[in-house]
This record gives sequence, structure tokens and C-alpha cells, in this order.
Amino acid sequence: MNLQSIRRTGFKSFAGLLLLGALSVTQGACMQPPSRTARLTEAAREMNLAARFGRMDLAAEHAATGARDHFLKRRSQWGNDIRVVDVELSGLSLKDDSNAVVQVDVAWTRMDEGQLRTTRVGQQWQDREGSWRLVREKRIAGDFGLFGEPIEDVE
Repeated sequence: MNLQSIRRTGFKSFAGLLLLGALSVTQGACMQPPSRTARLTEAAREMNLAARFGRMDLAAEHAATGARDHFLKRRSQWGNDIRVVDVELSGLSLKDDSNAVVQVDVAWTRMDEGQLRTTRVGQQWQDREGSWRLVREKRIAGDFGLFGEPIEDVE
């Protein structure tokens, strides 16, 4: 469009065309909401990292209401008798629209020794009204003792 055609059609029409063009560009650039898998990954990562750094208040927010006390009890020795060195999400599988299993590798050591231990934890998650919540977990491989299990009984 040149200056002559802008004068003929009027400035208001030209401004309207610019606005219409801007709207079409921004509508095409709208972000899609995160996928179910992305929301699960984010929730699991946030919970496990918060727990790793001793932020049990933040971590427990990701546990389902009925699982919260058990979640906190299992981690009661973290930061005292057990030092968590690293956590890593090692697997994720969606069972259906609202159930998933996340595998987490935890590297840890007991404070009274220098031996690095690793434990793989299977966490079951449920999507409850758009928010993923941890409902239960168990040790599926690796060293015992991460959740306060008596090591003497299993070694």
C-alpha cells in the first residue's frame, strides 16, 4: 500500500487493516497449554528436587492429601541421618488419562559413612482436576535405607 492509496481509503481504514493484521499474527502465536506429560514431568521434577534440597513443605504440596503424611514420614531422616546427593527422573509412563508411573533415581549417603548408594523409586501419580499428585511410591531397585528401612534386616 502506498501513500496515495492510504489517502484515498482514509487513515482510519489503514489503521484498521494494521490492527487486523496484528491480531492475526498474535492469534497464530498463542501458546498451547502444556501437555499432560509436560505437566506431570514438571510436577515430579519440582517435588523430587524440593525434597532433595530439604524443602519438604514445597515437596509435600505435590502429594495427594491421603498420601501426604506417609510421604513426609518416609523422608523424615533426609537432612539428618541421610543426605540426598542427587535425584534424576529416569522414566515416565502414562497408564491412561489420569494415571502414570514415574521412576526416580536417588543418589544418597548415610551421614555416618561415606558410601554412595543409589535407589530407584517408582512413584504412582494421578491427575486430579488438572493437577498431578503423588499417590504412592515404593523402592523398585537399588539400596535399602533411603526411606528409613532397617538395613540390618535386608543385608
